Amino acid sequence: MSKLRYTQFYISVCTLAALATLANINMASDNVTIVLALAVTFLGLPHGALDFAVAKTLNLVTSVSSAIRFVTIYSAIAALSIAFWIWVPDIALILFLCISAYHFSTDWRVTMPFLSRVGLASALLCGPSILYSATLTDIFTALLLTTQAANWVIQGMQITFYIGLCVFLYFAIQLSRCKKRLSVWQYSEWLTLLFSSIILNPLLHFGLYFCLLHSPKHLLDIGVKLHVSVKRAIVISLPFVILTLVLAAGLYELFASSELNVDLLRWIFIGLFGLTMSHMLLIHLWHRGD
Repeated sequence: MSKLRYTQFYISVCTLAALATLANINMASDNVTIVLALAVTFLGLPHGALDFAVAKTLNLVTSVSSAIRFVTIYSAIAALSIAFWIWVPDIALILFLCISAYHFSTDWRVTMPFLSRVGLASALLCGPSILYSATLTDIFTALLLTTQAANWVIQGMQITFYIGLCVFLYFAIQLSRCKKRLSVWQYSEWLTLLFSSIILNPLLHFGLYFCLLHSPKHLLDIGVKLHVSVKRAIVISLPFVILTLVLAAGLYELFASSELNVDLLRWIFIGLFGLTMSHMLLIHLWHRGD
């Protein structure tokens, strides 16, 4: 499937989700949390499955000893990130949002200048704070933040959304004035991301973007360079999926309460946070070499 197909599929699913939301079609929150947690794990994690192969292209892995060193450092960064979240979850969340905005902005590194794509990525991450501040408060407190800290983070997200939106709109206006034209699907993708961030439930919005747009596009980019198909990458990713599930299960046994949906959200997310920090650092090095 090409990037265009991923964009078209994402837009179609988001449109259906938005129509369902506007029609007040509601699903049980427990079911939504469980489905999204599993979707992010099984559909989102594969986009980090080729990190070891990426490390080889960067000459970070050239022998058995360097491979052991890479895996050790990769795992240590993930473990330290998880410990950091448990220690200071509010600072960890802010750091995660900032790094994620930069990382997600690379989805448009070919079609947009740096500040404009960071603006779009910031808007799609922070858009849920506009209409779903109460929902975000519940999510952030489930991720170990205090209510006061969660409210401060949400206020910062609201400010960031408007700044990011203004930066992106400036780019869009300038683009309309120049002779260079992008496809209608690219414009549709951008608009869908912005409307999705405002209209859809925050977990649903992020889950659809991460699983249906960011992850497959990233897999396709790396797969082309490494001559590996998306299907093959998903197969390769199974150890990473199992590792995350085991990690989340271990954290669940150590810290879980009686609320399954809260605990599932908390420890799947924090486990993904750890692995994502390692992944983002590696991909940053990879993009610098492009």
